[in-house]
Amino acid sequence: MSIHICLSHPIKQTTPSYGNRDKVIICDNSSIKKGETANTSSWIFSNNHIGTHIDTPYHFDESGKKTMDYPVDYFFFSKVQLIDIPCFGAKLIDIEDIGKTELKINSLVEILFIRTGYEKFRRENKYWNDNPGLAPELADYFRLYFPNLRCVGFDFISLTSWKFREKGRESHRSFLCPGDNGREILVIEDMALSKINFPISQVVVAPLFVEDGNGGAVTVFAKVDKNS
Repeated sequence: MSIHICLSHPIKQTTPSYGNRDKVIICDNSSIKKGETANTSSWIFSNNHIGTHIDTPYHFDESGKKTMDYPVDYFFFSKVQLIDIPCFGAKLIDIEDIGKTELKINSLVEILFIRTGYEKFRRENKYWNDNPGLAPELADYFRLYFPNLRCVGFDFISLTSWKFREKGRESHRSFLCPGDNGREILVIEDMALSKINFPISQVVVAPLFVEDGNGGAVTVFAKVDKNS
């Protein structure tokens, strides 16, 4: 038996942001309750990198690919894997941490989810000011050993740990902007991964296609096989 689940957090006015610097504002434009014809709203994002969102190369490279530069089929994944690396505070997840995971990563993996359990802190300041991140050297490690990997997602607020911001900027460039001899690995930040209890057979990543997009809000759907 297969079921479908959403791996994105709903967008709310309480959505946390990296560094606690940005907000989402949602308000009515028109309301049936007020006697108007329809319900419409305005959604104001002070930064497009807030909530569950994807980073594309243009985020860190003026000549990098933009969201709309990718063909639609790029965002469909059939080789999916989740690994658990528990974290309780700021650290850089590195190659050694990947090697210690119970499950060996499939060499053909296309999208990799890293679940740290940090999602449980999402309503606390700890979520943005003491978050884990990914070490820069992981990008080349992934490229070398997992040649089909196109995207990495995780359940903490940013690839950049707030306590290791310079390393975080380096990590973003390593994943997104590898230069002429490498391939980019897109990044999905602030995911909802706690509901995954069974193997995932398919993932659809649906970003907003915005002109000059450097990333932004994304809805991620997963097909989970309960009989596996």
